[in-house]
Amino acid sequence: MATAKRKKKRVVRRKAKRKAPPARSILDSARPLTEVESNIVMLVYGRSGSGKTHFASTFPTPSLLIDCNEGGTDTIADRHDIDHVMITTWDEFDRLYWELEAGTEYKSIIIDQITALQDFAMTDVRMKVKKSADDVFSTRNWGQMSGLFKEGLEHMRDLKHEYNVCFIAHERIFDSDTDEEADVIVPNISARVIPSVVTFIEGAVDTIGGTFIRERWEGEADEATTVAEYCMRIGPQQYYATKIRRPASAGALPDVIVNPTFQKIKDLTSGIKPKRRKLRRKANAAAS
Repeated sequence: MATAKRKKKRVVRRKAKRKAPPARSILDSARPLTEVESNIVMLVYGRSGSGKTHFASTFPTPSLLIDCNEGGTDTIADRHDIDHVMITTWDEFDRLYWELEAGTEYKSIIIDQITALQDFAMTDVRMKVKKSADDVFSTRNWGQMSGLFKEGLEHMRDLKHEYNVCFIAHERIFDSDTDEEADVIVPNISARVIPSVVTFIEGAVDTIGGTFIRERWEGEADEATTVAEYCMRIGPQQYYATKIRRPASAGALPDVIVNPTFQKIKDLTSGIKPKRRKLRRKANAAAS
C-alpha cells in the first residue's frame, strides 16, 4: 500500500511591528538625587510616657493619627491640625488603608500603636479559623497572623509616595540567648511585637528611634535642681534598635537627640548635624 506523502505547510513568520517612540522620553524626567524630595517612614518605640506620641505630633501637618484603641492623646489634645480616628478591628485598619491610598490632603500618617494593632490581627485570624480567645494558638495560626500583620504594615509603608508615616510601638526586651548566631551582636531592645514582625518592620522603615527620659542638673552648687529631658536614641547602639538612612558622606550620627522633632530627623537624613548643647552638672561638694 503506497504511503501518502504529506505536504508540509509553509510557515510564514511575520516581523513584529515596533512601537512608535513616545512623544516624551521617560529619561526627560530624570533628576539629580540631590533634588529629589522624599517622605520619611519611621518606627518610634519606648516606654509609656517617654514622649512617643508627642514626637509623632511634630510630623508635617495636617496629619492623621490612627488610634488603635490606645487613647494616649492627652499630650496633644490641643492640636487642631491633627485629625484623630479610633479603630478597634483589623478590618477597619484595612479599609482605612484603601481610603488613604486613594489620596487625601494629609501630609503625615501616625499609627499609635502597632503593639495593639498586633492584637487586632490575632483576633482577625481567630475569627477566620473559628477559635475562641481561650483556644491555643497553633504554629500555623502564628504564621497566619504574622503574614497578615506584615502585609498590613507593608501597605502602610508603601504610602510613603504620598505621606510621611510614623509607626509607634511600646518597648520590649528580647532574650538574646535564643539567637541562633551567638557571634553576631544584634539589638535586643526594640518594638513590642512578635520577633518575625520586628525583623520585618526594622528593615522596612527609613529610621528607627527609641524614646526615653533622662535627668540633668541645672544651676550651680547647692542651688542645682534636676530637670527631665525627653530624648531619643538615634545613633548606633549595642542593645537598642536604631537606624537612619542618610548619605555616607554625612559622617557619624549623634548617639542621642534631646527634644526630638521631625525636622531634626529630617536634617540628619540630609546630613545636617544638630547643634550640641553644653550640659551643666551639679558641682561635687567634696572637691570644693
